[in-house]
Amino acid sequence: MDLAPLLRKLRAVQAVAAAGSTVDAAQGLHASQSSVVRAVRDAEAALGAALFERSSRGMVPTAVGRLVAQRVARALELIAQADAHATRAPRSPWPALAWQRSRLASGIGHRHVRTFLALVDGGSESRASQALGVSQSAVHQTLAQAEHLAGEPLFYRARAGLRLNDAGQALLKAVKLMLAELAHAADDIASAQGTMRGRAVIGTLPFSTGLFVPRALDRVLASHPDLEVTVVDGTYATLLHQLRYAEIDVIVGALRDPPPADDVRQETLFDDRLAVVARRGHPLAGRAPLRLRDLARRAWVLPMPGTPAQAAFDQAFAAEGLAAPQERLRVNSTMMMQALLYDSDRVALMSPRHLEREIAAGLLTVLPVVVQHAPRLIGMTTRADYLPPPGMRVLLDSLRAAAREVGTAGQPAPALARGDWYKQSA
Repeated sequence: MDLAPLLRKLRAVQAVAAAGSTVDAAQGLHASQSSVVRAVRDAEAALGAALFERSSRGMVPTAVGRLVAQRVARALELIAQADAHATRAPRSPWPALAWQRSRLASGIGHRHVRTFLALVDGGSESRASQALGVSQSAVHQTLAQAEHLAGEPLFYRARAGLRLNDAGQALLKAVKLMLAELAHAADDIASAQGTMRGRAVIGTLPFSTGLFVPRALDRVLASHPDLEVTVVDGTYATLLHQLRYAEIDVIVGALRDPPPADDVRQETLFDDRLAVVARRGHPLAGRAPLRLRDLARRAWVLPMPGTPAQAAFDQAFAAEGLAAPQERLRVNSTMMMQALLYDSDRVALMSPRHLEREIAAGLLTVLPVVVQHAPRLIGMTTRADYLPPPGMRVLLDSLRAAAREVGTAGQPAPALARGDWYKQSA
């Protein structure tokens, strides 16, 4: 169910929920009562659910109505926050209608949203008109309306086409977050009607998700077959951008210290301790406990710069008063790193938890090397104001439960329990 085309009608629904009657909502929206009544009825018909209980004393939202009103209020507030010309003082006596301080939030419609996104994707009015199947003059007129609501241009205009300016970039982020809220509203409605469904997108970071993410996904999908889950991987910078623009719902992997931005929230699931890993039969595998200085001249496969794994690598060598090796080979893929280890005498600093099966199968081994570093924190990163729909709440809880099974904070990794090859720095 796509609620975005109902944006104008949902604005009326949210106003009625806040004001308690169509009369007061109409006054707050500066619209006729009949148009508000019609918008509410149309929304109820489209959603297939009653949104209000009507009586002589007014209109009270049903359970579904409260869910819808909450999501719509959040969606419109996101647009208001992106409006640099919004007034500071609310224009409505009802706090839930605070978005009315923004002309952009009060007036934006689905046509504006579709046209704006088509212009962003196409980079010109002609390509946007082709994508939307409307005339170029219609695109131009809708863009002019959107910029009037925003109170300023949204694009730089040049012979090469259109490019977002700062105001346009802020609106793009707000629009994507708004559309995510409306999509979550559809999931809320389905759950209230007895069906757990929806789509969740998980971003995973290399070298840190181990077995707990697949375990969590298997359990959720087995118990909730109508949920759709997509897993994507990438660099932290790429996934963080996607998270902030609502293209993914959660990042699972090594957390950053300090957090990268005020608009994200990190939740620690467990501590992850790294060890020196090599292929089965490596020349150092049968040696007595080693120090990192014994491996300083060895060929390494290094993590990517700026990652928690690289920080741990640098800390470990610094703890022994050594300069970290400056290897030319850096890898951001677990499979590629494992392949490099299988076929050479290279070594790498990796998580035994992440390689549990490979170590158990005898493909890789943990070398008896003392490694001192502050353990990486493995967890989940979401948007700070994220209100997950029911299906996503189930998935997040499943990730927490699976993480508890592979190790809680402060406990050694299973592969290291047999020896004192790891030391946590103070």
